Amino acid sequence: MELPRHVIPKKLASGRTAFYYNVPTRYRKAGCPVQNEPLGTDYAKACGEGGRAATLNGLFDEWMDARKGLSVSGEAAPRIGTIDWLFREYRQSRAYLEKVKPRSRRNYEWNMREICDTLTKRGDRVGGRPIKSVTPLGADKLYDTFVKGGNGIRLRTAEKLIVLCRKAWRVVHRLHPAEFPQDIPNPWMGITMATRVKLVKHAVTREPSLHVRTRLRGARRA
Repeated sequence: MELPRHVIPKKLASGRTAFYYNVPTRYRKAGCPVQNEPLGTDYAKACGEGGRAATLNGLFDEWMDARKGLSVSGEAAPRIGTIDWLFREYRQSRAYLEKVKPRSRRNYEWNMREICDTLTKRGDRVGGRPIKSVTPLGADKLYDTFVKGGNGIRLRTAEKLIVLCRKAWRVVHRLHPAEFPQDIPNPWMGITMATRVKLVKHAVTREPSLHVRTRLRGARRA
């Protein structure tokens, strides 16, 4: 059985073979941010073309290129540690693939693009900024930017973007803690968001239906 780089097999008590992604110790000591992880027992999903091992080795290669001073750019290969990279990692996580329903992913994708393509005062994209550059104060300012939008105030959209940032930061921080500041790993927690006025649906009275039932009972007795 041919295995991708950094993948080791282990025989389970059940007799099945499980696969594990394991970065060599020398790279771990050098600061490699790609974490070891279990890949499961499905060879195709773990080690096949486009499998999880291929994704992790791609991230490993990006880190190696950056370490050598080579250019790593473009949507297909965002620089490790940037917000573009964070959302790519979130999209590849189990939290996204197993918890976000396929019919909801189009909306999630739009929200992630909206966050990453937001321009800072310097004119650069938020997605190109390092994760560690986002402070609680910076998160507050980004919330204000999300609210303003391009076509007027949009409180509901801004709220959804903040909730997504909070979730993606939490998921990816668990997988790659070295890419986040130790003191405040999630700057999106505790943001005070404007209260939206929600429409209240009036309760439907049950009197007509009770009246109808009363008449029906009377008709049956007759």
